[in-house]
Amino acid sequence: MVTIKEVAEEAGVSKSTVSRYISQKGYVGQEAQEKIKQAIKKLNYVPNVLAQSLKSQRNQLVGLLLPDISNPFFPRLARGAEEFLKEKGYRVMLGNISEEDALAEDYLNVLLQTKAAGIITTHDFTKTHPNLDIPIVVVDRVDQETEYGVFSDNQAGGRLAAEQIVQSGTDKVLLVRGPSDNAQSINQRFEASLRYLQNNHIAVSISDSHSFDFDTIQKEALMMLDEHPDCDSIIAPSDVHAIAYIHEVLARGKKIPEDIQIIGYDDVLVSRFIYPSLSTIHQSSYRLGQEAAELIYKIANQLPIEEKRVQLPVRYIERETLRRPHE
Repeated sequence: MVTIKEVAEEAGVSKSTVSRYISQKGYVGQEAQEKIKQAIKKLNYVPNVLAQSLKSQRNQLVGLLLPDISNPFFPRLARGAEEFLKEKGYRVMLGNISEEDALAEDYLNVLLQTKAAGIITTHDFTKTHPNLDIPIVVVDRVDQETEYGVFSDNQAGGRLAAEQIVQSGTDKVLLVRGPSDNAQSINQRFEASLRYLQNNHIAVSISDSHSFDFDTIQKEALMMLDEHPDCDSIIAPSDVHAIAYIHEVLARGKKIPEDIQIIGYDDVLVSRFIYPSLSTIHQSSYRLGQEAAELIYKIANQLPIEEKRVQLPVRYIERETLRRPHE
């Protein structure tokens, strides 16, 4: 196993300089940083996290606890967080908590016992554990009580989705409300869309979805299209929902967007490759993870924090599932 001493010799600096670089505590000149970085890469050095934790009482580990890593929104978020933290000398432990409180508690206990530097999660543990002695940053599913959080402008996104549908021409909209028990962010989108449609006197039918699981959503889509055969537009709470509705609409022999237009939310990678490609509201899951990682790093190292709650912008991505206004 490569040691700090070997890294220092390869870089031509002292062991203490290498230690400061790895722990990100104390000044290291730019030239020395580059030499150490190259030495670490050449020697394939991996910091001894356990040894660091014994010295500092906090190790270089950050827990990343997400509800469902099979949802295509979350892998990019995880990558954004991991790449930022890796540059700072931290390691990430990914936990798939699957909306299960017991499983989330298990991961929390492990991270507390190992003296992790912090937790990035969609689950705000501070509500049930107000005296937690570990930094928590909530990502995506942030509400008014969240102290440290990173989220997209969901109200703007919901309004923008409805605005695009109205501009494209519609007589009756099927507005799908996402699972309300675990995501205030998705409720904000729904409420903003509904308010815009009502203000523009558009007929609206509301459908409730209870899952982000594709097979479950497909069954919901089949039932909702049976109940609302006269809708000509669908506003989905996520791209996963939108793709399920695309599948069911095409299976009925209807054309998209001529007969029914559909808009999604998230702009996951697959949305540009399906046919027809999905018009959607883009929010950067990668940047959500990156910003959350930067915030947890600042809290863990007692660095100045400009904003405890970071809101990121959204934008409309025009593809093939919405009618163009001139059509």
